[in-house]
Amino acid sequence: MVRTVRHFASALLITWGVAAADRESAILIVGELSANAAQHGGAEMTVSLSLHGLTLCIEVSDSGKVPAPRISPCTARRDQECGRGLAIVDHLADWVETDASTCRRTVRAGLCLTGFRTREET
Repeated sequence: MVRTVRHFASALLITWGVAAADRESAILIVGELSANAAQHGGAEMTVSLSLHGLTLCIEVSDSGKVPAPRISPCTARRDQECGRGLAIVDHLADWVETDASTCRRTVRAGLCLTGFRTREET
């Protein structure tokens, strides 16, 4: 499922003309947030991307009832496979916010784009 979400996001960002470096950051954010939703969020996941001028908003919602544990970069060990995803998102995104209720959790991340691709990047 996460692979499909990353492919969808990549294709959409290419269609929108997002520059390669920004696209890589956005796809990494999408991948980390959707992996967390798949692991912690239950049966349903919704992913949405929206573009507002030079700001990309990435939103991932899941049907999780309990917020996923938040591991800070200081507590995730280098040899751990899990626990660094949200730290990566915090590092790449310009802002991150989380809304949680009893039946749904939504994480939004904003990425200020440097611009759109040139003809040479096509």
